[in-house]
Amino acid sequence: MLFFENDYCEGAHPAVLQKLIETNMEKLPGYGTDHYCESAKEKIRAACGCPQADVFFLVGGTQTNAAVISALLRRLIVS
Repeated sequence: MLFFENDYCEGAHPAVLQKLIETNMEKLPGYGTDHYCESAKEKIRAACGCPQADVFFLVGGTQTNAAVISALLRRLIVS
């Protein structure tokens, strides 16, 4: 059975924690503009088979849900 609760119910995978330790003191520009985000954008474009796609990162689940719901409802109302 699958449960979709939230991302606060479980700890992080040890590999994630190790990467955080390794990169903790790196000085980076604002969220969404660093080389990690650029790398993630390229991986997302490749996985979607859409090399020209615009990829944007939001700061949390609530903001992401609001953006997706707003976009979906706008399309339903206009259609």
